[in-house]
Amino acid sequence: MFLPNLSFPPRFQLSLGTCLLVILPLCLGPIIALVLFDFSTRRAEHLEPKGCRKLGLRVKSNLADEFNKKYAEGIDQSKDGTGHGRWRVKSLWIFPVKGCRGIELNWGNVISTGMEYDRQFCFAQLKSPFPMSVDTSKSEKAAHKWEFITQRTFPLLARVETSVWIPDPSSTTYSPDHPEVRSGGVLVMTYPYQEDGWRGTLASFGAALSGRVPRKSFEVPLRPSPEQIEKHRYTTEEMVIWKDSPLALNMGVHVPPELKYSLHVRNPLTLFRVHDRNEREVFRCAPRKEQLGYQPITGFADAYPLHILNLASVQDVARRLPKDAPKLSALRFRPNIIITGPRAYAEDYWKKIKIGNYSEHYVSCRTARCRVPNTDQLSGQKHPAEPDKTLKSFRRIDQGAAMHACLGMQMVPALKESKIRVGDSIEVLESGDHYYIMQ
Repeated sequence: MFLPNLSFPPRFQLSLGTCLLVILPLCLGPIIALVLFDFSTRRAEHLEPKGCRKLGLRVKSNLADEFNKKYAEGIDQSKDGTGHGRWRVKSLWIFPVKGCRGIELNWGNVISTGMEYDRQFCFAQLKSPFPMSVDTSKSEKAAHKWEFITQRTFPLLARVETSVWIPDPSSTTYSPDHPEVRSGGVLVMTYPYQEDGWRGTLASFGAALSGRVPRKSFEVPLRPSPEQIEKHRYTTEEMVIWKDSPLALNMGVHVPPELKYSLHVRNPLTLFRVHDRNEREVFRCAPRKEQLGYQPITGFADAYPLHILNLASVQDVARRLPKDAPKLSALRFRPNIIITGPRAYAEDYWKKIKIGNYSEHYVSCRTARCRVPNTDQLSGQKHPAEPDKTLKSFRRIDQGAAMHACLGMQMVPALKESKIRVGDSIEVLESGDHYYIMQ
């Protein structure tokens, strides 16, 4: 049999080391590129205003052990071995934007509107005055109004992170001429967002590898100067909040268009800031000007300047919840001051207390609860029933709010300026009954 003379090209034999040198760059290259892209995306998410420092804790939360059963049992108000009361401030919080995520502090200034920086901003949607009849005038039909929004109807507000940056002369980037310094600081907001196209896909994949979701940030002046108000063309407009319609500063020029979709808001969305000369006066259960020397005021809080909550009361509610109910954090109730020491619900009858050595506060009324505590304050997911259902089963204790469960107390500071620190003692000065006055 005739066999053709076949010739083959010589074999290339590569060593293991050579193979690795060829393959590793091909495999690692995309991974390195993704890591670098994710790093640059994270830097874009976390704005750091020039000449400022960030408010808030730099260590673990003072609420890290809030589920410890030791807080469920109250203790006497008697003094400890150092001569200080054993009822203490456990944790302090401000919520710069109504309905959005809060900031934990170790200490804070108390001003006439409550904790400094608390609820000074609020999102609002543009609404038409419905329902209308065929006889409604054209002027009434055109009368759109800005109306505040909260987690009651838009629970995804809980996913909007806030940070407050205030001027810091010790900062290496500090200058009195920086816009961030001239505005008394900056409010930064960060929210979940994935842009379209390949950049969004990469950002989502990179975030998933590190166990997070892609986010986007924007900033607004904390206390805009007259020059900044003119430059950005902020307008002063009415914003409806409950039965009030205070004039407030419309700073919507800074709000990214896609934020409304992240929040599932259909109407036009804007951001308001409290107008320094148009705070809402507080009456109802609050002390009067003749007693305080000034009429209590608030920014965008629902009703009163300060909200105090007893951790023992929260734990008592938690133990009554169904087994399939979500874990009940005190933060679901969005208080300013969380305390430990008193027995559960002892606060129901406080009328006046002292926090620390000098800070006195009038305890105006109980907090009539809505369904906001049903919302997880990290995910924005809303439970259909709890803890609202359980609360209403045994905490309808105030005849003035017979249809509402009560938990926590609303307060008015006795002084226009004071301070509160974590660890401050709590002393009850006056006790008595309460009768809630509805809006």
